[in-house]
Amino acid sequence: MTGRRPGAHICILTPGQLGSNPRVVKEAHALHEAGFTVTVVATRMLEGVEPRDQSILREAPFRIERLDLRSRAGWRLRRLGQELAGAAHAASGRRLFGSRAFSVFTPPLMAAASRITADLYIAHYPPALPAARAAAQRFGAGYAYDAEDFHLGEWREGPAAEANRSHLRAIEAAALPGCRYITAASPEIACAYAQAYGMPRPYVVLNSFPLSQAPEAATVRGTAAPGPSLYWFSQVTGPDRGLECAIKAIARAAARPHLYLRGHVSEQYAGQLRSLAQQEGVPERLHFLPSALPGELVRLAASHDLGLCAEPGHTANNAFALSNKLFAYLMAGVPAVLSDTPAQKAFAGSHPLATALFTVEDAVSLAASLDSLLQEPARLAQARANAFDLAQQTYNWERESTIVVDLVRQSLDGSSRRRA
Repeated sequence: MTGRRPGAHICILTPGQLGSNPRVVKEAHALHEAGFTVTVVATRMLEGVEPRDQSILREAPFRIERLDLRSRAGWRLRRLGQELAGAAHAASGRRLFGSRAFSVFTPPLMAAASRITADLYIAHYPPALPAARAAAQRFGAGYAYDAEDFHLGEWREGPAAEANRSHLRAIEAAALPGCRYITAASPEIACAYAQAYGMPRPYVVLNSFPLSQAPEAATVRGTAAPGPSLYWFSQVTGPDRGLECAIKAIARAAARPHLYLRGHVSEQYAGQLRSLAQQEGVPERLHFLPSALPGELVRLAASHDLGLCAEPGHTANNAFALSNKLFAYLMAGVPAVLSDTPAQKAFAGSHPLATALFTVEDAVSLAASLDSLLQEPARLAQARANAFDLAQQTYNWERESTIVVDLVRQSLDGSSRRRA
């Protein structure tokens, strides 16, 4: 099924790398399959992400332009330009300077977008928003914004972040009113944007996964050994993720679970976690796993008993987020154990049979939630079946992608409207 303007050109802009932007890649595939011509502009910065980038490049049916920003000299020049723009913004308050002061990625994205004639530009993350807006104005096109995070809430409260917030507000306040549509990655993020800028509530597009990645059927328990297993993944394994709480919890849980952490981890931080596990008497129950390609995340999660979403809620953005971990676990048929941040508490309240909730940063509460499933095999099996069914029926990319495709069609027809 094609859009009302078959072949209309959509340009997606992101300051990140392809392998770090699964939401961008899924969006590009959905729009390509809907009959649009798609160009993705991304960056190349970190060699550690290159294998994931290459796996996407090999299979992508759409055009990809990667901006190579690895030059140290170029990086220093861009950083100098950012600092000068920051000083100019502080002195004058002009939004033009604020947009360039926020990120070193904005100028190269603006230059790239100015060379691509498209019917609609979709910006992912704030550094891409000025680029999408400028290109749309240059070519008489439209632009849209995807807020995967509540970006104003990415910093902890305090004066240290005020300059960043000022620059970010300069970007979003200038560009958001002109967007054909705005999407957000959770209901709470959508509401936060509506409140922060006094605008209609953005559409919600969740970070779910394609049904093609799901196992054939739900299983009664995981197969990871040694077990029982509690699983967590991210591109980077680092602090402020609730992992210290998880180690303390497995030491207190009667089920004696093993904690598996997947993602790149520095030797220093791995050493800190191993030291804590030693102190808690569970060094043999902490396991580090290597990073994986985006298309493998659901399959790898399926071998574990439970999935962990231990967001600490230290920032407003973290409190409002529904991460891709949650939806990967459900797609894998794995119950999600969620800290009670506002977004996760609301989700668990709607789906109590496929989730377990615990108090943020409370190891005793987390241990009790783990035992409530791991020590009751019948309940664990039912929760796994419920998680699997929930993803099959509701939380999958096939459903979410229809929202994106419909919004693009409406925006090109001039009929897009914001959700109140």
